[in-house]
Amino acid sequence: MQSFLEKAEELNAIKFGDFTLKSGIKSKYFFDISKFFDNSSLSILSKHYVELILKNNLDFNCMFGPAYKGIPLTAAVSLEYFNKTGRQISLAFDRKEAKLHGEGGNFIGNLEGKQVLIIDDVLTAGTAIKGTVDYLKKNNATLVAALVAFDREEKNKSGNLYKSLLTQDGINIYSIAKFSDLDLKNV
Repeated sequence: MQSFLEKAEELNAIKFGDFTLKSGIKSKYFFDISKFFDNSSLSILSKHYVELILKNNLDFNCMFGPAYKGIPLTAAVSLEYFNKTGRQISLAFDRKEAKLHGEGGNFIGNLEGKQVLIIDDVLTAGTAIKGTVDYLKKNNATLVAALVAFDREEKNKSGNLYKSLLTQDGINIYSIAKFSDLDLKNV
């Protein structure tokens, strides 16, 4: 199987320039997971997520995809997980805005009493993951871990890695790749 970073390079998923990230952080590069959003590339990416799950022996019964990019990621990863393990799990995701018709509410799925694995695209400051953890607690669910495709290895103003701060708060985060894995000689 093609490595995640080789595929990301092939898809031009990592772009260099001047960017302002959702977190407000200024950056010289941008990681765009949506470049993987075709069936062939998403299949490769899903296999990498499932390898990470199995390598770390994560025990869960629900995958949660934060809106928006986490939703298709979670659907694809859950299918690959089922194909690899035969284990059925439930899926859940949130909405950025409450739905006022039909089933209504802020999320799809049942979180009550679930052991949840978050599937998301990138770790920058951990804002989305912390928000999801709060959401899980309010819905009587327990976080097992969060998986991201790419850890930017960003630091706060005190020089601490955001990932380390999240880990101190009891949030285990696993990534397929991280910034220090990049070969930046050709950039």
